[in-house]
Amino acid sequence: MRWIRRKHIYDLNLYGLPLPIAQVLSARGISPEESPAFLEPRLEDLNDPFLMRDMDKAVERIITAMKESQKIMVHGDYDVDGVTSLSLLYRNLTSIGLNVIPYIPDRFTEGYGLSSQGIEKAKEEGISLIITVDCGITALEEIEMARKYGIDVIVTDHHEPRETLPEATAIINPKVDDYPFKDLAGVGVAFKLLEALYRKLSLNLNHLYWDLDLVALGTVADIVPLVKENRVFVHFGLKILEKSKKAGIKSLKSVTGLNGKVEPWHISFILAPRLNAAGRLNHAIEAFKLLSTRDGLEALQLARELDRTNKERQGIERKILSEAEKMVRRMDLDKDWVIVLGSEDWHEGVIGIVASKLVEQYNRPTILLSFTGGIGKGSGRSIQNFNLFNALLDLEKYLLSFGGHKMAAGLRLEKENLQDFRQALNKLAKERLKKEYFEPELYIDGEIRLSDINQDILSVYRKLSPFGMGNPQPVFVVKNVTVKNDIRVMKDRHISFTLKQEQIERRAIAFDAMDKREIIQSGKPLNFAVQVSENNRNGEIEFKVLDVKYGD
Repeated sequence: MRWIRRKHIYDLNLYGLPLPIAQVLSARGISPEESPAFLEPRLEDLNDPFLMRDMDKAVERIITAMKESQKIMVHGDYDVDGVTSLSLLYRNLTSIGLNVIPYIPDRFTEGYGLSSQGIEKAKEEGISLIITVDCGITALEEIEMARKYGIDVIVTDHHEPRETLPEATAIINPKVDDYPFKDLAGVGVAFKLLEALYRKLSLNLNHLYWDLDLVALGTVADIVPLVKENRVFVHFGLKILEKSKKAGIKSLKSVTGLNGKVEPWHISFILAPRLNAAGRLNHAIEAFKLLSTRDGLEALQLARELDRTNKERQGIERKILSEAEKMVRRMDLDKDWVIVLGSEDWHEGVIGIVASKLVEQYNRPTILLSFTGGIGKGSGRSIQNFNLFNALLDLEKYLLSFGGHKMAAGLRLEKENLQDFRQALNKLAKERLKKEYFEPELYIDGEIRLSDINQDILSVYRKLSPFGMGNPQPVFVVKNVTVKNDIRVMKDRHISFTLKQEQIERRAIAFDAMDKREIIQSGKPLNFAVQVSENNRNGEIEFKVLDVKYGD
C-alpha cells in the first residue's frame, strides 16, 4: 500500500489549535481564517440561494402556481438522493397550500431521468408545472415534449450538463452557473429552491430546517463531498435524524436497531441501503411513501417491507459479485485497465453496488451491464484519477445514452457495440491513467506522537466530523513505536495490542490484519498509519490501525 502524504498548504502555527487538528485542516486546504466556520458550522454560512442562475424565475413560477391554484408534478428519481429530494419538495410545497403530485419513474420500464411517461401522466392530470429533482439537465427531448403540451418545467439537478441545455422555464443547477459551490447533491439543490421560496414568501425558515434530516440522508447517500454547504447540511441534519419526528424515519431506525447518535456511516450502510432497495428491486415510490407518511402504523409496515427487500437485494448482490469476481480472475488486468463486464442474468437494479465493490477490490474503474433483448443497461464506478463522465462523453458514439458525474455514471448500449466500447475505453484509460494508480493508496494527514492525542485534544478532534467523501476520517502516522507483548487475535481475523512510545501507551486494533501479524509481532520499531477513535465502553482513546511498516 502506498502512503501518500497530503501537503500542508498553510503554516500550522497560524491556526492556534493542537498540532493534529492543524495538520488535518491544512492538509484539507482549509485556511486558518476558514477553520472556525469548518469546526463550528452555522446555518448562517449557507450561500444566498438567489446566487443560483434562474432562481428568481423558478420562485416566481411557483408563486404563480400557488396564486392560480395550478397543479404541480414533482418528478423524482429512484435513488436515495432522488427520493429524499422528492419528499423534501412534496412536504414543503403541500404545507404551504400547493397541489402537488409526486412522480418517480420505474427503473426497469422507464429508465433514469425525466420520463416521457411521466410527462404523459402530467398531461392527463392537468398539470401546469413540472419540477424535476435530481434529474432533467440532459432531458432536451422530454422538456420539449412538455412545452408542446403547454407544461412549464423547472429543472433542479446537480449532474453534469451537456453542451446544449434544455429549454426549461428555469434551470437550477450549480454546475451551469457561477454559484460558489458546485458539489451539492440533488437534495441540496432542492433545498436551495425551497430556501429561496421561503425567503420570497417571508416564511419561517425554521420549519424548513427541520427537514435537514432528509437533506443529510440524500447528501451522504449520494457520496458528494462533505465540505462547505454540504457540511452544514449534514452537521445539522444528523442532529435532527437523531430526534426526527417523521414517522418513516423513526420506523426505519426502529427496524434497523439504530438508536442514539447518528453518524454518516449509519446512513451509508444502514439507512440508505434500505431506502435504495425499493427502487433497485421494485419501485422507489415505497421509499417516498415511507419518508412522507404521517401514519405511524403505515410507516412501520413500510419500513419492515423495505428491510425485507434489502435482505433480498443482498442475496442477489452476493450472487452477482461471485460471478463477476470469477470473470475478473480470467481477465488480463495488465491489458484491461478498466473492468467492463456484462451478463443477461444480472439484475440491473443491483449491478451498481457490485461495481462499487469491484472498485474497492481492484482499485480500477468498473462498468457492469445487464443485457435484455440485445440492449445493455450499465452502472459504472470510478477511481479518483479517472473522470468517468468525461470518458463516456468522449465515447458516446458507442452508447445509446449515458449520464452521471466523475465518479459514477449510468449508460445504455447495444450488445454488438460492447467489445468496441470496451477496447476504446481501455485505450482511453491508458492515455489518462498511470499503472501506479491501481495500487491501493492511503492518504496521510500528518505525523503525530502518541502523546499528541489526549482527552482535551479529543474534544476538538470531534469537531472535524462529520466524516465522509471530501472529508474522510483523518489518518496519522506514528513513527518508531514498539508493540507490547499483549497481542490478542480476535475471531481469527483481527489483532488487538498496545502501542508504546516513550512513557505513553495506547490500545490499538487492526481489523482483518492476519497478513500483518508477523510484522506486528516482530519486536522491531514500527511505523503505524492510524485513525483516532474512542472505546465505546469506557471512552478511552484507541487507534485503529490501517497499515504498518518497519520503522526508519
